[in-house]
Amino acid sequence: MRKRYSLFLIALVLIISCTQNPEPIAYGRDACDHCKMTIMDQKYGAEIVTKKGKIIKFDAAECMVDFIKSPDSKVDIASDKFMTTDFAHPGTLIDADKSFFLIDRAYQSPMGGNLASFTSMQLAENNLQSADGKVLSWNELLQQTSKN
Repeated sequence: MRKRYSLFLIALVLIISCTQNPEPIAYGRDACDHCKMTIMDQKYGAEIVTKKGKIIKFDAAECMVDFIKSPDSKVDIASDKFMTTDFAHPGTLIDADKSFFLIDRAYQSPMGGNLASFTSMQLAENNLQSADGKVLSWNELLQQTSKN
């Protein structure tokens, strides 16, 4: 009975330690895995949760996109989980695949991409401030060849 209990506890610890859930960004302490800057602004930030449960953090969505597009990246776009910070709710991570990204010079994201993410197209459009601003889906953002 004791051996079964020990095996159960070991299995439980392994399952919990390999969780594929995002974790909150520790602003002011966590560093961006791409540019190595300390993640400071709660309106920006992003995170990848790999299939194996590893958390990769970024100070801005554009850093995450640059990381994904890097020839050295081993990120599996089809199966890893991509999270971005909801501009309307600072510090809150949302699913990047369901987000809308506003590129507008009025938004001073940490890496100069002028990129803010929102939970809906309507919310992103309502926050447009520049005549040349535009709203992109996650897939459209990934297809862009350079930062604006």
